[in-house]
Amino acid sequence: MACFSKLCLHTDDTLSLFDDTTVTLGKTVRKFQHSTCEHYHTTKLLQEYATQGRCKAALSAKQGLLSKQKGKGKSSGPKVKKVNLQTYKYHALGDYPSTI
Repeated sequence: MACFSKLCLHTDDTLSLFDDTTVTLGKTVRKFQHSTCEHYHTTKLLQEYATQGRCKAALSAKQGLLSKQKGKGKSSGPKVKKVNLQTYKYHALGDYPSTI
């Protein structure tokens, strides 16, 4: 997929292959999300969770005591992470061949 986007010169054949590959990739990623991701419980890494906690603590220290009182008791562990296909990267994927 990346090799098609890095070509300096495209022909009708390479654009057709690029388009077909993009469609196949989209179908495969959606299938992966529905079949594989549903069977696994994934969370943020402990390191990510600790970093997020330090950032929140630094931000609340900057903003003062008021924000500390609002955020009490909300954190109960690392957040659940799922594959998110609702991003611009996935949305624009189908437009690459036609844009070239």
